[in-house]
Amino acid sequence: MNTPTNNNNSNSGVVLTDFHLRVLVVEDNQDLARLFCDLLEVMGCETRVAFNAHSGIEAARQDPPDLVFCDLRLPGEKNGLDLAQTLRSDNQLSHIPLIAVTGYVDDTEEKRALAAGFDRIFAKPIKFAQIQEVLKGYHAARQQ
Repeated sequence: MNTPTNNNNSNSGVVLTDFHLRVLVVEDNQDLARLFCDLLEVMGCETRVAFNAHSGIEAARQDPPDLVFCDLRLPGEKNGLDLAQTLRSDNQLSHIPLIAVTGYVDDTEEKRALAAGFDRIFAKPIKFAQIQEVLKGYHAARQQ
Protein backbone atom coordinates (compact mmCIF):
# COMPACT_ATOMS: atom_id res chain seq x y z
CA MET A 1 0.00 0.00 0.00
CA ASN A 2 1.42 3.40 -0.99
CA THR A 3 1.02 6.17 1.53
CA PRO A 4 1.20 9.74 0.28
CA THR A 5 4.11 11.68 1.71
CA ASN A 6 4.19 15.28 2.69
CA ASN A 7 7.27 17.05 1.33
CA ASN A 8 6.89 20.23 3.40
CA ASN A 9 10.01 21.09 5.35
CA SER A 10 8.19 22.29 8.47
CA ASN A 11 8.58 20.76 11.89
CA SER A 12 5.05 19.36 11.92
CA GLY A 13 5.05 18.21 8.30
CA VAL A 14 1.58 19.73 7.88
CA VAL A 15 0.61 22.89 6.06
CA LEU A 16 -2.06 24.44 8.26
CA THR A 17 -3.36 26.78 5.57
CA ASP A 18 -1.94 27.17 2.11
CA PHE A 19 -1.78 30.90 1.43
CA HIS A 20 0.71 30.90 -1.46
CA LEU A 21 2.02 34.36 -0.57
CA ARG A 22 5.59 35.53 -1.09
CA VAL A 23 6.62 37.21 2.15
CA LEU A 24 9.67 39.32 2.93
CA VAL A 25 10.69 39.30 6.60
CA VAL A 26 12.94 42.19 7.66
CA GLU A 27 14.31 41.37 11.12
CA ASP A 28 17.80 41.87 12.56
CA ASN A 29 17.55 39.03 15.10
CA GLN A 30 18.52 35.99 13.04
CA ASP A 31 16.88 33.45 15.36
CA LEU A 32 13.62 35.37 15.43
CA ALA A 33 13.73 35.83 11.65
CA ARG A 34 14.17 32.06 11.15
CA LEU A 35 11.31 31.29 13.56
CA PHE A 36 9.09 33.82 11.79
CA CYS A 37 9.91 32.27 8.41
CA ASP A 38 9.25 28.77 9.75
CA LEU A 39 5.77 29.85 10.90
CA LEU A 40 5.03 31.48 7.55
CA GLU A 41 6.25 28.43 5.63
CA VAL A 42 4.04 26.14 7.73
CA MET A 43 1.16 28.30 6.46
CA GLY A 44 2.22 27.78 2.84
CA CYS A 45 4.17 31.00 2.26
CA GLU A 46 7.43 31.41 0.42
CA THR A 47 9.81 33.52 2.52
CA ARG A 48 12.90 35.66 2.17
CA VAL A 49 14.81 37.38 4.96
CA ALA A 50 16.66 40.67 5.14
CA PHE A 51 18.54 41.61 8.30
CA ASN A 52 18.45 45.40 7.88
CA ALA A 53 16.34 48.05 6.14
CA HIS A 54 18.79 48.62 3.29
CA SER A 55 18.86 44.93 2.29
CA GLY A 56 15.08 44.76 2.77
CA ILE A 57 14.55 47.61 0.32
CA GLU A 58 16.91 45.99 -2.18
CA ALA A 59 15.19 42.59 -1.81
CA ALA A 60 11.79 44.20 -2.42
CA ARG A 61 13.09 45.99 -5.51
CA GLN A 62 14.72 42.87 -6.96
CA ASP A 63 11.73 40.59 -6.44
CA PRO A 64 8.65 42.37 -5.07
CA PRO A 65 6.91 40.32 -2.36
CA ASP A 66 3.18 40.04 -1.77
CA LEU A 67 3.60 41.13 1.85
CA VAL A 68 6.32 42.50 4.17
CA PHE A 69 6.71 41.94 7.91
CA CYS A 70 9.29 44.39 9.25
CA ASP A 71 10.84 45.14 12.62
CA LEU A 72 10.74 48.87 13.35
CA ARG A 73 14.07 49.08 15.14
CA LEU A 74 16.75 47.86 12.79
CA PRO A 75 20.52 48.47 12.89
CA GLY A 76 22.28 50.67 10.38
CA GLU A 77 21.51 53.97 8.71
CA LYS A 78 17.85 53.11 8.06
CA ASN A 79 15.20 51.65 10.32
CA GLY A 80 11.80 50.09 9.66
CA LEU A 81 10.14 53.47 9.34
CA ASP A 82 12.61 54.42 6.60
CA LEU A 83 11.91 51.13 4.82
CA ALA A 84 8.17 51.84 4.86
CA GLN A 85 8.60 55.39 3.57
CA THR A 86 10.93 54.21 0.80
CA LEU A 87 8.58 51.44 -0.36
CA ARG A 88 5.54 53.75 -0.21
CA SER A 89 7.33 56.35 -2.36
CA ASP A 90 8.22 53.78 -5.06
CA ASN A 91 5.43 53.40 -7.65
CA GLN A 92 6.40 49.78 -8.28
CA LEU A 93 6.28 48.84 -4.58
CA SER A 94 3.79 51.22 -2.95
CA HIS A 95 0.93 48.69 -3.12
CA ILE A 96 2.69 46.03 -1.01
CA PRO A 97 1.07 45.56 2.42
CA LEU A 98 3.50 46.42 5.22
CA ILE A 99 3.17 44.94 8.70
CA ALA A 100 5.29 46.40 11.50
CA VAL A 101 6.52 44.13 14.28
CA THR A 102 8.18 45.69 17.30
CA GLY A 103 9.08 45.03 20.89
CA TYR A 104 8.24 48.61 21.86
CA VAL A 105 4.60 49.43 21.12
CA ASP A 106 3.03 52.55 22.53
CA ASP A 107 0.66 55.12 21.05
CA THR A 108 3.51 57.28 19.74
CA GLU A 109 5.30 54.36 18.10
CA GLU A 110 2.07 53.12 16.54
CA LYS A 111 1.25 56.58 15.12
CA ARG A 112 4.77 56.91 13.70
CA ALA A 113 4.55 53.46 12.07
CA LEU A 114 1.16 54.18 10.49
CA ALA A 115 2.34 57.62 9.32
CA ALA A 116 5.41 56.03 7.71
CA GLY A 117 3.19 53.73 5.67
CA PHE A 118 2.69 50.56 7.67
CA ASP A 119 -0.76 49.05 7.38
CA ARG A 120 -0.72 47.29 10.77
CA ILE A 121 1.53 47.03 13.79
CA PHE A 122 2.00 44.11 16.19
CA ALA A 123 3.95 43.76 19.40
CA LYS A 124 6.63 41.09 19.70
CA PRO A 125 6.32 38.30 20.13
CA ILE A 126 3.74 38.20 17.35
CA LYS A 127 1.29 35.38 17.86
CA PHE A 128 0.56 32.61 15.39
CA ALA A 129 -3.12 33.66 15.26
CA GLN A 130 -2.12 37.24 14.40
CA ILE A 131 0.07 36.07 11.53
CA GLN A 132 -2.70 33.81 10.28
CA GLU A 133 -5.24 36.66 10.46
CA VAL A 134 -2.98 38.93 8.41
CA LEU A 135 -2.33 36.24 5.80
CA LYS A 136 -6.03 35.40 5.49
CA GLY A 137 -6.91 39.03 4.95
CA TYR A 138 -4.31 39.70 2.27
CA HIS A 139 -4.83 36.34 0.59
CA ALA A 140 -8.57 37.02 0.31
CA ALA A 141 -7.97 40.55 -1.02
CA ARG A 142 -5.55 39.21 -3.62
CA GLN A 143 -8.09 36.63 -4.82
CA GLN A 144 -10.68 39.36 -5.63
